[in-house]
Amino acid sequence: MKTVLMLTDFSANATHAAKSSLMLVEKLHADIFLYNAYDDLPMIPAYTGGPWVVDEFSFRKNESIVGLTQLSIQIKHLITSFCTDDYKPKIDYQSEDGSLGNNIPAIIQEKDVALIIMGTSTNSTLNHFFFGSDTLSVIEHSSCPVLVIPPKSEMKKIKKVTLATAFELSDINAITYLVGLGKTLCFELEIVHVSLLEESENPAKEKAIYNHVDAIKQTSVTYQQIRGKDVINRLNRLCKDNESDMLVLVHYRHGFFSNIFNKSTTEKALVNHHIPLMIIPSVMA
Repeated sequence: MKTVLMLTDFSANATHAAKSSLMLVEKLHADIFLYNAYDDLPMIPAYTGGPWVVDEFSFRKNESIVGLTQLSIQIKHLITSFCTDDYKPKIDYQSEDGSLGNNIPAIIQEKDVALIIMGTSTNSTLNHFFFGSDTLSVIEHSSCPVLVIPPKSEMKKIKKVTLATAFELSDINAITYLVGLGKTLCFELEIVHVSLLEESENPAKEKAIYNHVDAIKQTSVTYQQIRGKDVINRLNRLCKDNESDMLVLVHYRHGFFSNIFNKSTTEKALVNHHIPLMIIPSVMA
């Protein structure tokens, strides 16, 4: 059975993200793994020579374990209200020191993680994605999709999903993943080709993407194009107009979106953006 990794710092938003995503976890029939990473404090040399261990380190470790225990109990109570007889997820947790992003790859491999879920500490999901250090670090180190859930999103049902891509050939993996997820969750998928250029930069590449989707033969997949400047405002309006329940981006480690989503534009355009954001790595495990 696959595992959904829920990251938490025990904030209200992180707890909200974990609880509101239980519908998704139930549909996926996945196990739940709660995880908290706390900072490892360095050894501090004493004036008398030799290091001493900071008491705060032990406090943070104990606090993390207590928080994970309490959250797991809350989730167990919630999940019994809608789980079916054939869905009995195992809920486990782990507390660990060190950098959250650096710890992620080993957890994904060891726990067979299919999806990472985390909350956002701001009103703008994309703003936190690009400028929240923990979130960006998780994205950079993850080989599986990451779902960032804003505070006001309940995720009771996902009916429409918008995928914004640069139409790179690596996007075929993301499209295939979302088509499969759409079959499980029963949502419509709208693929939006985002380009800074007014004209097609590579018709052959675009045709290859279209042919791939056509071969899947899914009637629930539609297309849109956004070309030219002011891309973020257009995406924001599109998600509102087509009543999307989730926006999906393909994350390229170098290039496309880093050139479009600069800080000032994001803060101005997406301050009221409240739908969940899924980031799919261009290269998935």
